[in-house]
Amino acid sequence: MLRDNLARRIRQLRLSLRLSQRDLADRAGVRQALISQIELGEANVTLDSLLKIAIALHVDFDALFAAGADTRPLAAAEVQRRHLP
Repeated sequence: MLRDNLARRIRQLRLSLRLSQRDLADRAGVRQALISQIELGEANVTLDSLLKIAIALHVDFDALFAAGADTRPLAAAEVQRRHLP
């Protein structure tokens, strides 16, 4: 269930930014195959990879999991400020 929700959210966010899986992978610094596996609900993805993906999608980390969350992209500086110590 959680994996399926995560898969849908990442795909939805990626498409809202008009990114291909390759584009998202390049922005996040992960393999395109990982993005595909995540969107298919097949990946055991690390928190580090999810954080990179959230930053690449310009959303807060928790927006990847929250149903009905505000998924409007944040300014890049805001994303960095929220995710870096």
